[in-house]
Amino acid sequence: MTISIEGKHDSGQYNAGSFKTSDGLNLTYRVYGAKNPGKPAILALPGLTRNIRDLDPAAALLSDKYRIYTLNLRGRDTSDNDPDYSNYNTAVYIRDIYEFWKHLGEDKVVLLGSSLGALLAMLMVEDHPDMLAGIVLNDLGATIEMTGMARIFGYAGKLPDEKDLNNVIATLKDHVGNQFEGLSDDDFERMAVSMYGLKDGKWHHRYDDNLGKALAENRETPRDLWAAHRKAADLKLPVLSIRGVLSDVTAKATIEKMQEIAPWMQAAEIEGRGHCPFLNEQAAQDAIVRFMDSL
Repeated sequence: MTISIEGKHDSGQYNAGSFKTSDGLNLTYRVYGAKNPGKPAILALPGLTRNIRDLDPAAALLSDKYRIYTLNLRGRDTSDNDPDYSNYNTAVYIRDIYEFWKHLGEDKVVLLGSSLGALLAMLMVEDHPDMLAGIVLNDLGATIEMTGMARIFGYAGKLPDEKDLNNVIATLKDHVGNQFEGLSDDDFERMAVSMYGLKDGKWHHRYDDNLGKALAENRETPRDLWAAHRKAADLKLPVLSIRGVLSDVTAKATIEKMQEIAPWMQAAEIEGRGHCPFLNEQAAQDAIVRFMDSL
């Protein structure tokens, strides 16, 4: 059952791989498209509780123009869970991403991040600018709205397993339905099977159960995303913001202020989408192509 449903929503337009981190975990990734000698590759990162299945439709559409890598963070989907859940933090994620880039042997890449992935992309500007040809921020800016974060933290790691996929879809509609307009039943089914897989006869979220504990016990000192953006401005690093008009995580005023600091920063607003756009929307695809063409 799960193979047929997942196959229905999977492009199949990629090669799968894995690499080992310096602390011994296997992280899984996908590679789309061939190298374009005139353009950097794109390295795409999913959100906090999400995985690379989310990125499949967008990557498949872009793969005729660019090489795209999508990486599962530790504890997500088919990547290894970390036996020490305190390692689910930004410092370790950043180390993993940098090691992955070294593993690929690529020149500078465009780091495209959704939500948490976008936060990591901003921090990589401070920590590892040597790997960056540019960054694409999918619905995240230098100020994060607490309304949206409270909504996300209210369900992250807390949703029960379900015997019926229709119950998963209903739960998703309850928690994220106000962030999307015009989605079909097929769209919600694709979202459900990207976030949940069958485990012991029930639909179970595709991330480590201990991620919720890591979030609750997190003692990281929050880093200043405005400082990270000013570093991008100092470096004249190309930046693209893609924001959902309905977003409760990223305010339009935040993006406008970021453009004042970095006037060359590009921005696109995606109608009918909140947190986060899927990036397969025509407006999002057009924005990414414009951005890549500008490099």
